[in-house]
Amino acid sequence: LLYTIKFEQDLIRWYDMLPHLVGVTRNGMSTSQFPFVSLLYFLIALGLIFPPPEFYGLGLTIECLFERFLGDESMHFVLYHIRLTSVRLVVHSSLIPIYYISSSVIYSALPFTSSYFLLSLLPLLLTTLLTLYWYSWGSWRRHPFSRLLAAHTNNPREWGAVANALATEFRRVDKFVHGKTWGKVVVTDNWIVRCGLYHVSAAYQPDVHMSVQASQEYSDPETHLMTQFININVSSINVACSDFSIRLISTDYSDLVTKVSAPILNVRNVVIQETLTERFEEAFKEEVSRNGVYVSEREREECIGCLHALSDVKLSKLCEEGGDCRNCLCRPMWCVRCLAKWFANRQDQGSPERWLAGKAPCPTCRSRFCMRDVQMIAGS
Repeated sequence: LLYTIKFEQDLIRWYDMLPHLVGVTRNGMSTSQFPFVSLLYFLIALGLIFPPPEFYGLGLTIECLFERFLGDESMHFVLYHIRLTSVRLVVHSSLIPIYYISSSVIYSALPFTSSYFLLSLLPLLLTTLLTLYWYSWGSWRRHPFSRLLAAHTNNPREWGAVANALATEFRRVDKFVHGKTWGKVVVTDNWIVRCGLYHVSAAYQPDVHMSVQASQEYSDPETHLMTQFININVSSINVACSDFSIRLISTDYSDLVTKVSAPILNVRNVVIQETLTERFEEAFKEEVSRNGVYVSEREREECIGCLHALSDVKLSKLCEEGGDCRNCLCRPMWCVRCLAKWFANRQDQGSPERWLAGKAPCPTCRSRFCMRDVQMIAGS
């Protein structure tokens, strides 16, 4: 009994000290503390809506906080994004009411007129909850994403079969994925999906027409390199699918082209920047053409790198003596583009301006060579 009384006394003492520990008076939060806490709350709220990399590292994202409820994206892609968009809508619409309620009840820091503003927000939050409850009725078959998939079947109740097919394609390693959260683009064998903040857009590949709309360029303040973003419009002949736009970096454009079945039209003649490797390939080929040609009577073989083009380069020591370059005795087995990619991958990736002056080992015998040692084969 004595221990119980002492414990209750300790709780009362800690309760009396709590306002002073957090900088709050008996009448509410002090005027000096309230703006700081409000700013901190809104920064956290903004981070939950548009999470920076630091929030991902700390696990302060909707995906991490509700991981058990959302499930596994790789196993249930459609259900995962149905739940994710629903949770985002509830959490984001609750941020302002939570701020007003906590400030009013705990700190008594809001004026009387703010209560009317709070009462005007509650119907909106209640409507959101009722709408999501109506969506979830019948295993989420009323959700907009579910109805969009149902539009691609003869029987709308069989949308689950389409969802399972999409999830199966998403589990394959050859899918195209760009982005992490909202704005994420997923391209599988038969589907193009854009995961928005509260809405998921999807189109069946055989039904779509894609066209480049515009591009924007931004400069990285650290590396001073230009990054180009491309906006691509996706339209479907299915009337149930609304047109949507996907946005990606120009360096990923070639990967997207190889994954989609329909050609991407560029009627506006938008100039799409090549990747750093592609630009180096052109510079590599131009430099090699200045080294003369290598005459060979041997029949050219297929390149062992791409198995598509014929071998068209030969490594021969042509640079000045005194270096560490060695004469390569291998027969021609590589095309100039594959050799350029090999050469680029063996350089300092942080200094692309020095790649042409670098050296690399032969892919076969490991003899070191430089740009001066590469010759095009006569007739290639």
